[in-house]
Amino acid sequence: MQTREMTASASRLMVEQLAASGVKYVFNNSGSREALFFNELHARSDIHGILGLHEGAVTAMAGGFTQANLAPGVMVVHLGAGLAQAMGQLINVWTGSLPVVVITFAGDTGSFAGKISLDVSHNAGPTAIAAPLMKANWTVIEPEGLPAALERALRVAMTPPVGPVHLAVYDRLLGPAEHTANIIDGQLPEIHAGYPSDADLDAVARALRDAKRPLLYVGDGVWKSGAIAEVTALAERFGVPVVGDPRAVSIKHPLHAGGRRLEQAAELDPDLILCIGVTHNGAGNASDYTAFFDAERTIAIGADAENLENIPGLDLAVLADEKRAAQRLLDATDGTADDLSDRRSRAREEVAALRAQRRDAAWRIPAEDGKVRAVALGDALDRALESRGGGLVTIEQFAVAQDILANNDEAGRNQYIRPAGGSEGYGVGMAIGAKLGAPDQPVVGLVGDGSLYYSDHALWTAASHEVPVLYVISNNGAYGIVASSFANANADMRETGVYRGVVLDNIDPVKLAEGFGVEAMDATDEANISDAIEHGLGVVEREKRPFLLNVHMPLGLPEGGRPGGIYSLSAELG
Repeated sequence: MQTREMTASASRLMVEQLAASGVKYVFNNSGSREALFFNELHARSDIHGILGLHEGAVTAMAGGFTQANLAPGVMVVHLGAGLAQAMGQLINVWTGSLPVVVITFAGDTGSFAGKISLDVSHNAGPTAIAAPLMKANWTVIEPEGLPAALERALRVAMTPPVGPVHLAVYDRLLGPAEHTANIIDGQLPEIHAGYPSDADLDAVARALRDAKRPLLYVGDGVWKSGAIAEVTALAERFGVPVVGDPRAVSIKHPLHAGGRRLEQAAELDPDLILCIGVTHNGAGNASDYTAFFDAERTIAIGADAENLENIPGLDLAVLADEKRAAQRLLDATDGTADDLSDRRSRAREEVAALRAQRRDAAWRIPAEDGKVRAVALGDALDRALESRGGGLVTIEQFAVAQDILANNDEAGRNQYIRPAGGSEGYGVGMAIGAKLGAPDQPVVGLVGDGSLYYSDHALWTAASHEVPVLYVISNNGAYGIVASSFANANADMRETGVYRGVVLDNIDPVKLAEGFGVEAMDATDEANISDAIEHGLGVVEREKRPFLLNVHMPLGLPEGGRPGGIYSLSAELG
């Protein structure tokens, strides 16, 4: 370990340690009590503050950054109130096990007053607020310990299973007084989980060979461990259909059955489910686990107990790094699966039939003047990015499903990334963070209109920091996913076809974007949607600035549904 002694203010010690650990960006919204910290941050040229107007957007940016390149995302929010406002998006960070380091500056609520402005009392201090959504959670009291605490937070966040870490730093440390501390130099070490045993690998290989209808269920542990190529090759070698994370195995791969949830491949009726890097969750219903109960065998491979805990009746649990496990499985079975050619062909045919059904259903939706159907938008966006050698699409919307994309012999080079937790308002900031994390790739933020309205203020950050990202708004004029749930409730709204509380009318995303400094345009012609996307990408690429394309889509209500009037105070007043 290389260290160097430094005497400086606590604020400078913090910034110095972040820079020494290789941190390039600090996502933040400015706080008044942290003036000296921000003074030190903005005084340097090797580390940059990225300003958000709300803590939710700051969190989404840090999360999107980690999802693009798996480097730790560092964020700073102001006192207890700021931490509380970040919690809605920390759901996405926590559920996705993203290595985000959250720094808050805590006020002294014990010495002179039990309550102070913008902070919470010691009855439930900042670590108590953050605890449910953190992998680790520490309070820093001694200024000399700040560098070590920051280095520890970054290292623990990046240690498998990766996940968010919180540091609460008392704001009284941030005065001009100087302290002597040791700065820890050098990049964070690469840390991997262990190797699987030979006996476990032999058992997995036998199960894959013996199964009649195996299914591979993949999660984010695949891409986090760098195992995308190995897991894809494993599916190809053994002829196994895939369901799950659209990035772990490309959603366009001819073996990807589509969807992120296990039940979306129920038609395949698997007798073996092999889970790799999956943290299985659902809505808390028995139906979330039906596929496991119906299968004859279930095996899980993952770097942490979270990859095992929600899978009932495991026949074999392998606690190991996903990449190492997949690579050793490939090495151990080289040339031994040659007699599975029939199963490989059958698996591709079954998956192709499933995907074709979904794609055909999407094209059967009637075309409307002034509207663009989901399949046309999805195809055009995918083609545009593939023509550029592949891009990164961050997604917070449900109108355009990725499993309606054509999956043929070419899996393509596009990557589709979603927030794990489903908490609304992540998408706009996520795209900013992703572009900062992957500056050499085209990045598109595919965001629903409802999701845009949760976090439109993040457009200001994109414009002000000149982050060249294309926002494509799948504007179906409704909270479509909520409307579908209303229909599935089989109550009055389903019976009458009148849906209230889900239609989003009288909002203009183009004007919103322009108000925040982002050029925008409407897209209303399905025949020309490719041209509109090319125009938007062209502006982003040539002029190195963000652009927003507002794509008008059919109203996002269930078939035959129509908007219902909502309460109007003016009507009541006559």
